[in-house]
Amino acid sequence: MKKILSVVLILLFVSACSSDSDVIKTDSGLSYVDDKIGEGREVKDGDLVVIHFVAWTLSDSTNIYIDWQNDSTKNSFRIASSYETNQTLKYVVGSKQFVKGSDEGFIGMKSGGKRTIVIPSELAYGDQGMGPIPPKASLKLFVEVLEVKDAIVAKMWDVDPKLFKETKSGLKYAIIEEGNGPEADSGKIVSVHYSGFLNDGRKFDSSVERDEPLTIMLGMRQVIPGWEEGIDLLRQGSKAQFVIPPQIGYGDRDLGVIPPNSTLIFDVEIVEVKSHQ
Repeated sequence: MKKILSVVLILLFVSACSSDSDVIKTDSGLSYVDDKIGEGREVKDGDLVVIHFVAWTLSDSTNIYIDWQNDSTKNSFRIASSYETNQTLKYVVGSKQFVKGSDEGFIGMKSGGKRTIVIPSELAYGDQGMGPIPPKASLKLFVEVLEVKDAIVAKMWDVDPKLFKETKSGLKYAIIEEGNGPEADSGKIVSVHYSGFLNDGRKFDSSVERDEPLTIMLGMRQVIPGWEEGIDLLRQGSKAQFVIPPQIGYGDRDLGVIPPNSTLIFDVEIVEVKSHQ
C-alpha cells in the first residue's frame, strides 16, 4: 500500500510540473507557460486587462514553472499578491506601469487564462533592483486574466493659458470646472481620476485609461507635494490641470518613465471627497 501511495504521489508531482516542451521563450529572453488557456477575448498590446497576480523573486532555476502559491518554502521570495488583498488590478498592457518587463508576457493570453511568466533580471530591475527586489534578481509572475477590453485613450486637455495661477512653491494650476461637492481638505479621503504627462506631451500614467481612480488620504504624504497642494485647492466635481516643477514633484529621481528633474503636467478630476471614519 505504501509503495502504491508513493507512486501516486510521484505521478501527481510530475503532472504538476511543466515539461520543457511547454515553456515558450521569446527573443527577448522572457519565458512563460500557460497553466490554463482562456476562452475569452485575446490580449493585445494596448488592451485594458483586469488581473489577479502573484510575484516572487527567483533564487535559482529549480521548478520555477510549477505552482508556488501554496508552497510555504517560497513565502520569503514572494513580493506581492493581489489574492491576499482580494483586490484585482486594472492595467493597460504596454504602458509599462506594472512589473517591469512583464508586458510581453501578457500578449496572446485570453480572458479566463492563467500564465506563469519568468522575467530575467536584465528585463526587470537589473543591477539596481527596486524596493523588495534585490539587484540582479529574476522574477516569477503568476497572472490570471479576468477580463480584457478596449482601453480609453487619454489625451492632454487643451487649457487656456490665461486660466493658470501660480503658488509660492512653483505649482501652476488652472481650474477648468468648479465642483459643487465637499472641499478636498487635509485628512479627507479623496478619489481622483488623473492623466500625467511630461513637458513634451508624452503620457506616463493615467487612471482614466485603467478605469480606476486613485484614492488617497490628503495630508498623509501619499503623493508628491505638488499633488497635495493642488488637490487641496479643489472640491468634489472639480476638474483642473497642474503643472508641477521637479522641486515639488519627483526631484532628481530617475523613475524610468519619468526622467530626473522632470516638470509634470496632470489633468485631474475629483471624483469623490469623504471624511475619514
